[in-house]
Amino acid sequence: MKWKEKMPAPVRDKTFAEYGSSREERPVLVDCALGTNPLGSPPWAKEYIKLGSLPDPGGYPGDDLPLRKALSDSWNGAFFPDEIVTGTGSIGLIISLAGAFCAPGATVLGIAPQFPDGPMHFQFAGASYRYLPLTPPEFDLDISRLLGEMTGDESLVYVDRPHNPTGQVPPLAEMALLAEECQKGGSLLVIDEAYGDFLPPGESALNLASPSVVVLRSFSKGRGLAGLRAGYCVIRDEEARKYLRKVAPPFSVGSLAMEMARASLLDADYVARSREIVREVKARVLQVLERTGGITVAETDPEVPILLATWVEGPLDLYEALMEQGIRTEPGTCFSGLGPESVRLRVPAPGELETFERLWKRAFEE
Repeated sequence: MKWKEKMPAPVRDKTFAEYGSSREERPVLVDCALGTNPLGSPPWAKEYIKLGSLPDPGGYPGDDLPLRKALSDSWNGAFFPDEIVTGTGSIGLIISLAGAFCAPGATVLGIAPQFPDGPMHFQFAGASYRYLPLTPPEFDLDISRLLGEMTGDESLVYVDRPHNPTGQVPPLAEMALLAEECQKGGSLLVIDEAYGDFLPPGESALNLASPSVVVLRSFSKGRGLAGLRAGYCVIRDEEARKYLRKVAPPFSVGSLAMEMARASLLDADYVARSREIVREVKARVLQVLERTGGITVAETDPEVPILLATWVEGPLDLYEALMEQGIRTEPGTCFSGLGPESVRLRVPAPGELETFERLWKRAFEE
């Protein structure tokens, strides 16, 4: 099979665990798996669709400049429209980054555990990937330790912030130090802020003006528009931006997605409300988990809707124990450095919270 012989070796030979919940066929009573907004989509989006206010999809998408201008305006000019590259969510932009900067011989430094699609696509493109293992049960993401792992040979340093799967947020001042070190060594610092709308705007890495910084953002999480598959990347270095645009697919964000993404920027209230409700729901979820003997919770931010739970009293497949009660999560086996005793849990929708509490307690009854 010549097609197989000529494939890139990493694509052919490397195996990665897919999200364990993606093929789940058992009944789900409370969905705490994929990292969507627990509140769902904002009310205006449903009305937008009903009213037929969307553009005609018969033609190819036009220039994304209106969306890029709207993004720059929404951040009060923290970055310029020309510094933005749009794409199909943060994952689509990760694939483009891999295509531009991860040829064989390149090195990417990350952490473990972290969002698995980044390391996966960097390696598919031919780069080697090494990581700083975080220490259980807190899994504290100490940026000073990551600085100590840098050799100066890295093409990319990849950090998801808020961190997936724990939901913790390293201080912005520490990220600035990391960006400075990357600039000295000629590396790009890729900060994946897929969950960034759950941070106060002043805490976003979009406020870092270093030319080494690349920030990924998505409309999927805080803005409740995962089905649009729309995201954007702010990349400060003009030459790096040129290469990223060279490999990025044309028309990667459709007309409908661009129009709704731009409209979502006018709805700051929904993002603020999401953060407020997530804080309330997460506090109750943490109370339930912390009262469960044998369960530890990693360091996490109170307004980020994900957390990492680990069973520490003997062998247990935590995903299976919860799924037997109808609670779907993401198993730890999806993430480097974790095993079946861990799960990433996205907080339930507010209307499912009482059901979650009841089913969770049932899972750990003697």
